[in-house]
Amino acid sequence: MKFIKNYLPLAMVMVVGLLMLASYYIPHKHSVDYVELMNKWENIVFAFAFLLGLLSLFVSHYGKIRRRHDGWGYSIFVFVGFFIMVIPALMSGGKQMIDGQVTGLGWSFRYVYNALSATMFAVLAFYIVSTAYRSFRIKSGQALVLFIAAFILILGKVPLGQMAWESVLGWTGYGIDRVIEWIMSVPAVAGKRGIMIGIAIGAIVTALKIIFGIERQYMGKD
Repeated sequence: MKFIKNYLPLAMVMVVGLLMLASYYIPHKHSVDYVELMNKWENIVFAFAFLLGLLSLFVSHYGKIRRRHDGWGYSIFVFVGFFIMVIPALMSGGKQMIDGQVTGLGWSFRYVYNALSATMFAVLAFYIVSTAYRSFRIKSGQALVLFIAAFILILGKVPLGQMAWESVLGWTGYGIDRVIEWIMSVPAVAGKRGIMIGIAIGAIVTALKIIFGIERQYMGKD
């Protein structure tokens, strides 16, 4: 029983992980077939995980409604929103347009989902401004560079800023559009690539820890 509970999952993860890793470096038909098979199983597992997460969401919000927990009224909108989108989708076969006519799904997506998304991002704009204000406090040289780059980008997006740039720094022969283009194509791309390299290294390390049994949180706290 201990072997099945503690060691069998580790062995399965190690074997499948090493085979998946080796399949990308072995140019053989069996390797290609194995990767395709694993991709199919990944889609199946993803579908079951999505269904399990959906059921867990419903159970959680139903519990809040039944116990009249704080904010339980918002939980009602989880069910209302779900059925507003799912029922029209089932009736229209998942199509937003049929013979040039907007279906119930298309109407819900256009006038409900898009409206709610726009409202959410409009509210988030205030939090973004607040976070930007705290981030741009100049306490170090790196913060100063970040502030200067952000100030130039913001300045170049408004006509008044472009006029101010031309009147003050127009003699340099470099328009603010050229400066913004250089910032976005050189330092910004370099920083983005550095972040992506760091993410890739972290993903590789995490995958190796899972394959070799160092990371075992997926097995539960026991």
